[in-house]
Amino acid sequence: MGPAVRFALLLVLLAAAPFGLSAFAVATLTLGLCNGLFAYGLDLSWGRAGLLSVGHASFFGLGAYAVALSQEHGWPLAVLLAAALAAAVGIAVLVVRIGLASRVPDAPLILLTIGVGLLLQHAANSLTDLTGGTNGLSVSGRGVVSAYYLTLVVVAAVVAVTSVTVVRSRFGARLIAASRNPERAAQAGIDPVRVRTAAFAVGAAVSAVAGALYAPAAGLVSPQVFGLALSTSVLVWLALGGRESTVGPFLGAILITAGAQMLGSTWQGWYVLALAALFVLVVQVAPAGLAGLARPWARGPAVKLPPAAAAPRHRADDTAREGAALALTGIRKSFGPVDVLCGVDLTVEDGRTVCLIGPNGAGKSTLLAVVAGQLAPDAGEVRIFGAEATALPVQDRVRLGVGRMFQIPSVLTALSPADNIRLARLDAPRHVELPAEYDDLAGDETREAGALPLADRRRLELAMVLAGAPRLMLLDEPAAGLGPDDARALVHELKQVSRRTGCALVVVEHDMAIVRELADDVVVLHEGQVIAHGSMDEIAADPAVRQAYLGVS
Repeated sequence: MGPAVRFALLLVLLAAAPFGLSAFAVATLTLGLCNGLFAYGLDLSWGRAGLLSVGHASFFGLGAYAVALSQEHGWPLAVLLAAALAAAVGIAVLVVRIGLASRVPDAPLILLTIGVGLLLQHAANSLTDLTGGTNGLSVSGRGVVSAYYLTLVVVAAVVAVTSVTVVRSRFGARLIAASRNPERAAQAGIDPVRVRTAAFAVGAAVSAVAGALYAPAAGLVSPQVFGLALSTSVLVWLALGGRESTVGPFLGAILITAGAQMLGSTWQGWYVLALAALFVLVVQVAPAGLAGLARPWARGPAVKLPPAAAAPRHRADDTAREGAALALTGIRKSFGPVDVLCGVDLTVEDGRTVCLIGPNGAGKSTLLAVVAGQLAPDAGEVRIFGAEATALPVQDRVRLGVGRMFQIPSVLTALSPADNIRLARLDAPRHVELPAEYDDLAGDETREAGALPLADRRRLELAMVLAGAPRLMLLDEPAAGLGPDDARALVHELKQVSRRTGCALVVVEHDMAIVRELADDVVVLHEGQVIAHGSMDEIAADPAVRQAYLGVS
């Protein structure tokens, strides 16, 4: 049974609910659906984009006050709702951009979202003539059944639209990569910041819609809708129901809302205590929430790419450019007072394999990171196939034809090997048929990539890079951690890649046996400078190299 059929059956069941429930139960279910949509909005931000918002009630409150202000002052509802949505999206984009500028985004995001909520709450308390101050504003609603069906229709429409455009789309595939492994996502041509920001903004807009539905259902909108208490409550609803699930946010929110409404004020203290205990229990026993309890019985990895990722639409191939595969001029990079690269000049011709060697601390990995776009040089110029790339981010260099393998294999561990390869093809300039030796990985739907042995994870990473149709590959100690047999097999595969595709390779390597077998040219770095460049035999005989490695002439 497909997702669309399950969604339709659930809608039919919910549409029939008023015929078998009391008016109080229908009103409670209406409130639960509003809260569920709020939790669903948080799931798009936290569950899908991996961005924790502890002040998500800021967006919810904007939608609620839009409806309340419209009724109180007779202002056009459509205009106020549009303004609330625009404000929610604008605030979301601003706080995410600031948060993702940090290496650890959770802390600034938490503080920023809490700060926005407190600021809006203070404004609602202070602007008495406009908002009613601490007393809030009363909001009249429709009849119980009418309000329920209106809420159900809006909730169903929002979930359907976001499912098609965000969750189960090509964008959803990019979002999975960007939230789980931003580094590898960028190497697949995905802009992780843009993708995660867009998902967070959509989550904020959905939460504002939920607030607009909540206002007439609750009958009163007060400054508490911006408060930290509501923001932490929605975190509990989502954690209990289950993240990365369409049903989970609604399940958690409806259950907790029903419990709160049925117990009444007399038992609220006990209810809060029981809820806290249940939350701790779920986190310890079922961290995937109630909706995740069925996942262990599902076949294959818990996380799967949406079907839209299986048929990528290839963009125009813009990698066919003139000039050397890589040309570096005067590259300098310092970390504080330490000069790591001191004016590196290097040219790598198309189709050549160049091995970077040198003692520890010579600047090899730093140079590779500068070429990949992970580090910006302090001075100098990077040209890739003749194109100026010094200021380009990683994903734009990938579009120029750059592929990257890391010292520790970088794959999306929660996805199957087959889905990893599909993801790598998603934004490739053209379709590339992988050699038959990768068929076992391309057809593996049953395991998570994180369960593969190290050698197979390395093979998977290489398959992902090749699926992206690169013309310049950067490899940082590709044989690190492999046994002799696996290392030899990898070197053989890399030589076949160079011969078959004509791809240029820049390899950082310490094993001289691998360097001798793999390299067309060897470049020696020492104290941030190129001290030798030539064949392996020429390098071995160079006195400057002996001095750098052995301290003898």
